[in-house]
Amino acid sequence: MVYELFKSMGDWLLPARCLACQQTTANGLAICDDCAASLPINHYCCLICSEPLEVYGMTCGKCQRSAPRYDRAVAPLHYRDDVRQLIIDLKFNGKLRNARLLAEIFLAHLSAGDQPDCLMPIPLHPKRLRERGYNQSAEIARHLASATQIKLDLTTAKRTRHTQRQADLSLSKKRRNIKGAFSVHFKSLPRHVAIVDDVMTSGYTVNELAYELKMAGVQTVHVWAMARAGQF
Repeated sequence: MVYELFKSMGDWLLPARCLACQQTTANGLAICDDCAASLPINHYCCLICSEPLEVYGMTCGKCQRSAPRYDRAVAPLHYRDDVRQLIIDLKFNGKLRNARLLAEIFLAHLSAGDQPDCLMPIPLHPKRLRERGYNQSAEIARHLASATQIKLDLTTAKRTRHTQRQADLSLSKKRRNIKGAFSVHFKSLPRHVAIVDDVMTSGYTVNELAYELKMAGVQTVHVWAMARAGQF
C-alpha cells in the first residue's frame, strides 16, 4: 500500500530519501515505511470542521452552536510530529517538494463523493508572496489538480489586506484580523469550490474565504486541508 501511494515520487528525488526522517529509502519511495505507518491520521473528527474529537461520527460543539460558512472540511492528518515539520519546512524553509507528498497523502485519504468544479488555494497578499517567494497552499493545490484533473483557480480569490500572521495572534484576535481580507470575482461561476490550505487551526481564514465565495453565489464550499490542529 505504501509503495502504491508513493512510487510516483521515485524518479523525482535522487537519491531517494524519506521526506520525514531524511533516511535513504528503498525502491525510490518519498517516505519510508516506518514514517508512513506512523503518520498521525485524524480518524476521529468533527463531521463538519474536522476538528479532532475523542469519538467517531460526531459534530463538535462549536459547529452545533454556529455552523461555519463552508459546508465541510476534510483534513486527514493531525498537525503534529512529522506532519507539522513537513508543513513548516514547506511554508517557511522553501522545501517545495513537500507539497507533492502532502497532496499524495491527502488524496489517499479522500473519500469518494461530489467532486468540486475547481480548487482554490488560500491566496497570499502580494507583499507576503514577495517575501516568501511562493504560496505553499498553491503549490499543494497544483499537485492536487494534476492528480485529480480538477480545474485549478489561482486568480479569482484575492487577499486585499496585508494581515498579521494568524499563528502570531490569540484566538480572540484571529477573527478580527482576517475579517474582510478576501475578495472574489468570478468570470464563470462554479457550483462547487474546494478551498485548499496547508493546515487548519482556528478555521477563521478558510471560513472568511468561504463566506466571500457563498456571497458570490457558489452553492457548495468544501475545505481541503492537509492537516488539522487540535487537542488530540
